[in-house]
Amino acid sequence: MWGTTIMTNLLSTCASTIAFIAMTSVAAVAQNITPEPIALPPSEFPVPSSQLDAYIAAGNTVALRQHAWTLWSGLTANSTQSYQGQNLPIWATWLSEDDVFSSPARLLALASKPRPLLSLAPPRQFARAVPNMALRLGLNASAPNSILADVKMSPDSANFITQSHATPANSGQSYSYKSATDLTRLNTAFNQQNTPVADRKIIDFPPAATDLKLVFTTVSGTKLTPIPVWAGPGGSTTPKQPVSSTWTTCVAVDPTNSITSPATITCNGKQIQAQVVPLNAFFSIRVDATEANAVNQRAKLAGRAAVAAGDYHVLLAMHVTTKEIANWTWATFWWQNGQSPPNKFPGSVDDMPDATKVKGAWRNYAMCVGDAMVSPANDPHGKPDVCFNPYLETPLPDGIDSNCMSCHARATVQPSARYPTTYLPNGWIDLADPGIFGGKTRTDFVWAIPFAAQ
Repeated sequence: MWGTTIMTNLLSTCASTIAFIAMTSVAAVAQNITPEPIALPPSEFPVPSSQLDAYIAAGNTVALRQHAWTLWSGLTANSTQSYQGQNLPIWATWLSEDDVFSSPARLLALASKPRPLLSLAPPRQFARAVPNMALRLGLNASAPNSILADVKMSPDSANFITQSHATPANSGQSYSYKSATDLTRLNTAFNQQNTPVADRKIIDFPPAATDLKLVFTTVSGTKLTPIPVWAGPGGSTTPKQPVSSTWTTCVAVDPTNSITSPATITCNGKQIQAQVVPLNAFFSIRVDATEANAVNQRAKLAGRAAVAAGDYHVLLAMHVTTKEIANWTWATFWWQNGQSPPNKFPGSVDDMPDATKVKGAWRNYAMCVGDAMVSPANDPHGKPDVCFNPYLETPLPDGIDSNCMSCHARATVQPSARYPTTYLPNGWIDLADPGIFGGKTRTDFVWAIPFAAQ
């Protein structure tokens, strides 16, 4: 059945779309899950770039936050599909980065296996960002409350990646952005043609393209589990590098959804009295034996961090970026128990729509937006905009002063390394700066391309 289905696709579809059709075939047959678009009308998504650019130029943060919350409502709306009897939100139907960048040969090899709903692994930036070894130990795969991440791509984004594109547009030279060989060829072509630095780039993603970075941790299926909660830098034992393993506030997550009184738990090595919150205050997915084994192998989890059948993957945070503007829109959400953190730093629950639009557990997440590198938006000497995710960026040098757009602007194919040797957490990035981009090919703010291309 698998061979017949995929071979039919191979014979009836042009080569540039084989991989995408193979992926959607695997997804549909293995678990009957098909990626669905964001559940918003055309009047709400994608928003015309001119409208968003006007908000950015005017510094209209309220309008930009309302736009981000609208995206959140569409992403978290119920899809038409379920997983293990649980109705899935729209975003959970999307393909993971591993699926999108898989080769047709690998897809054929995996065709007899169910597609995992999540492809969790330690976040890439954790491997390089924490300079202090004591802090790094709090993030490793043998510690409890390990932070795990996945990247998901909307149907528009995935389809764009899996097709080949003439680059530059109308050049007659086609390249696959999921092929490391093709990306190297493109970079070499730019060198040979003395292409101006500003033009050394892949073509743009479509306006509806949306990418997510998801952050999960594991909750026991049988007992209370502590989860650290952001209370600002002052709520960390290391306020200049406030990684989640140093936070002094935790909640105790109850998998039975029945305990209401406070409980004594160990929060990052210290005994505290903690508020008990039900598991259903989060988005969560129950883990079966197959998934437990897969995530333990993929993320190299061991000891207290190992995932067991009956545990739950619990969503802590989500980066959301859309190609509605040239530099993409950027918003990040994290679990804050339905409240704003101290001093509303780096964001808050302000401007959230009512419960008819953002529903249930999704109302427990706070948010900030970073739709410009600096303010004023086009001033190279402007004040850096700060928007970071407490679960993801706090391990980075100057992570609490960081900005998603400034970081992702430097996503490139380069000859020697995937990450730049110098990390710039925020501030103006000139996309034509030869000191930053000379000899490289910009990948339209998408780090997944240089990292996942095969």
